[in-house]
Amino acid sequence: MYAPPGSPPQVLTPEQARSQLLFPAIVLAVLSGLLILVFMFDLLLVGFGDPIRIPDGSGGTVELPRAFLVATCIWAMLANVFNMVAAIQMARVRWWGVAIAGCIVAAIPLTTSACCLLTLPFSIWGIVVLLRSEVREAFRSQAQ
Repeated sequence: MYAPPGSPPQVLTPEQARSQLLFPAIVLAVLSGLLILVFMFDLLLVGFGDPIRIPDGSGGTVELPRAFLVATCIWAMLANVFNMVAAIQMARVRWWGVAIAGCIVAAIPLTTSACCLLTLPFSIWGIVVLLRSEVREAFRSQAQ
């Protein structure tokens, strides 16, 4: 639904906007839920497992501080809770700002770990659709 520059944007109903956003929203919500579980498991491993050591470059190893690892897991879980809420709002065609922020956060590798390869295409898809003026107008009309 491309409108040439200078022409008035097409008006979409919230249902039409929802149909364009539903698939990336569902995928992002499901992946965020799975990532919450993964980071909970990581938190248990970090809290009760052996210390994590990384090579220091001189043949020895350095132990990573547990507090840093715990904080990273908690940050990632909270970010994925936010991503899940944002994906649900995107599917409901509500809270445009939260929906776009959730797509942006879902594209950050720290919040999604190696699953960034899975979340990145869907977060970009969501951003592209959310930035269309007619979709943004559908969010505004839904808010009224």
